[in-house]
Amino acid sequence: MAVTADGRVGPGRRHKGDRKLIGFRLATEKANTVREIASAEGFEHVSDWVASVVEDRIQHTDLPKTNQQEALPIGRLAS
Repeated sequence: MAVTADGRVGPGRRHKGDRKLIGFRLATEKANTVREIASAEGFEHVSDWVASVVEDRIQHTDLPKTNQQEALPIGRLAS
């Protein structure tokens, strides 16, 4: 068995760094649409397309604005 320069055995996909699995299910029709879009945009793997969409969303989200949750008025309710 041949080992590649980056330590892989065989011709698998290249290592993309530390990753964590986030799984979810879509309605079949929507999943088929996702596969079509990913393919049309040149992605071999749907997961790569989903990751790029999520990355784009992260880059365009102002996290401090999304974390502005008001404190519950517990003191007023307990009186």
